[in-house]
Amino acid sequence: MTIVAEQYRHVIGVDTHARTHTYAILDAGTGRTSDSATFPTTAAGLSRAVTWLRRRTTGKVLVAIEGTGSYGANLTRTLQTEGIVVCDVRPPKRASRAGKGKSDEIDAVAAARTALASAAGTLAAPRADGIRSALRVLLVARRAIDSHRTADRNMLTALLRSFDLGVDARKPLTDAQVRSVAAWRAPGGTTGARRAGADT
Repeated sequence: MTIVAEQYRHVIGVDTHARTHTYAILDAGTGRTSDSATFPTTAAGLSRAVTWLRRRTTGKVLVAIEGTGSYGANLTRTLQTEGIVVCDVRPPKRASRAGKGKSDEIDAVAAARTALASAAGTLAAPRADGIRSALRVLLVARRAIDSHRTADRNMLTALLRSFDLGVDARKPLTDAQVRSVAAWRAPGGTTGARRAGADT
């Protein structure tokens, strides 16, 4: 079984965030950290990071990224376009970081060490990009919308059960009841909690 150190000269771990990514370069043979740096996640920042990596590494390079499908998605695409091999790694368990503290550089080194400790054939490839990725995003968004809809309906039901507004809310609200409540207007035409037909 081929190990990562036999196949790559350097392994770069990346701790990803919304605004910045932190990179740590490890020598695959010794496991020693040779350099680390933080760059913005902008297009210019990603380009600077790639230039920095190329200047500080030789031979075949592997980049281990936490979250290739989320914060690290743009970085993953950039590296793959540059012909650099990328793998997806999970964040280290809290127990394994006991006594070591928490920092972006520590997490970047941990990402690289996770890849180094794996057999080359077991490295997790980044999730498929393109249409599959877009569909996954849409499904997550739809689940979020459904969750908000349920929460809003539950709040409305609680309100109607707390005040006598002429709506039978002893059972879950029907779509017709929700539409009826949505049509209520306050004096002056603004939306409000005043029942249609109620006395002014």
